[in-house]
Amino acid sequence: MYRTGIRKIIRIVAVLSLAVMCMTLSGCKESETAVSQEKVQLKFFNRKREIYAIMDQIISDFNRSQDKIEVTHIMNSDVEFDLRTMAVKGEFPDLVGLSGLQSTEPTEYLIGGCLLPLDDMDFVKRIEPEYLPYLTYNDHIYHMPLALSFEGIYINKALFREENLEIPDSYESLLETCRIIQERGKVPLIFADQEGWTVHQNWESIQCTDASCYGDIFEEVARGESTFGDNPVSRKAMDKLLELHHYTDEANSSLSYDAAMNRFAKGKAFMFMQGSWAYQYIMAQNPHMELELIPFPAEEGKEQYITFWFDSCIGIAKDCEHPEEARQFLEYLASPEVLNQYLEKECTLGGFTDVNQQISYAPVVQQLKEKGFFKMDATWLPTPCRIIRDIDIADLMPDADPDTVDQYLDKLSKSLRRHKDIFLDVKEKIG
Repeated sequence: MYRTGIRKIIRIVAVLSLAVMCMTLSGCKESETAVSQEKVQLKFFNRKREIYAIMDQIISDFNRSQDKIEVTHIMNSDVEFDLRTMAVKGEFPDLVGLSGLQSTEPTEYLIGGCLLPLDDMDFVKRIEPEYLPYLTYNDHIYHMPLALSFEGIYINKALFREENLEIPDSYESLLETCRIIQERGKVPLIFADQEGWTVHQNWESIQCTDASCYGDIFEEVARGESTFGDNPVSRKAMDKLLELHHYTDEANSSLSYDAAMNRFAKGKAFMFMQGSWAYQYIMAQNPHMELELIPFPAEEGKEQYITFWFDSCIGIAKDCEHPEEARQFLEYLASPEVLNQYLEKECTLGGFTDVNQQISYAPVVQQLKEKGFFKMDATWLPTPCRIIRDIDIADLMPDADPDTVDQYLDKLSKSLRRHKDIFLDVKEKIG
């Protein structure tokens, strides 16, 4: 009986202690919630893993710089599915990382009315005037530009020096260099063909070397004036890409994006067709690598050109509950000091008049830009066409025969003509 009474007392004390603890924790949570509710909460949806670390640092700095707004950084690389789902549900994030208008999804969000116009923001006055058409949709600007991108061929300069080779400055010298390297029992080129987006960007990079911007080619095809197969620039670019695949081996072809960068960083090949966005990752794998990115070389006797596009931008949801606070974050991010911090990490150029315009690892590209031998592009494709271009193109690599190439180009041409009305409508609204 005595023991039973003691046990009852112990249970009562335990229950009371638990109750007091819960009340204390509840009080703490209520206090924390009250503090949290004092700040406006914004969610930033980041699609690009290459910039996660620097963006996380910038967001943390912003949150510490003032006491009224807190931005939460959400990383999600499955942007196509998740953002589309959020848009349909009316749950579009307050702030969203986007590609430029050349990408399918951002333009679809504009068509669907998901984004807030930013024309009246201060940063717009600082955008390079020549870039404004490539950020403008239906006479409004919806993207705050972070960085430009371009593509070419990465050169492992140490390997070139060991073999006493010159960096190619024409397509003919590129082929000759590849032949010499291969004859010496080494691998000239590495390809990330497992992912179709890298293949179509290689194809387009080659098309643009002679100033034939692929946007112009796409418009001609959409209007029925030509096809990708009978357009000499488009078809020749595909033939060149397939020709270059003769200068790799099984271990260095059809790799994933990550695997290709890792193997290149380890010195498994002399050259790698890829874009400016890959530079920081490659160097992180091999900080001592002597790396240079050259434009895809034009044929002998032809002028050399290169194409740029906006790769990283940020938009504000049209239904954002706190648009002024979201704008405040964008103005903070667009400030020269913060944006230069970002550009230094992404190792590329910015779209503003007062930010970094130097790319030391790509001196030839720098010279071309300064001389005006570059083009900007913001060519959008409807989803059915994009699937063929971005995914089906990978099936051509590494050694499709001419008939298979013809079938692919014909399929892409027919798809673009089938969807020409929306393609041409959007093209008219961009710029």
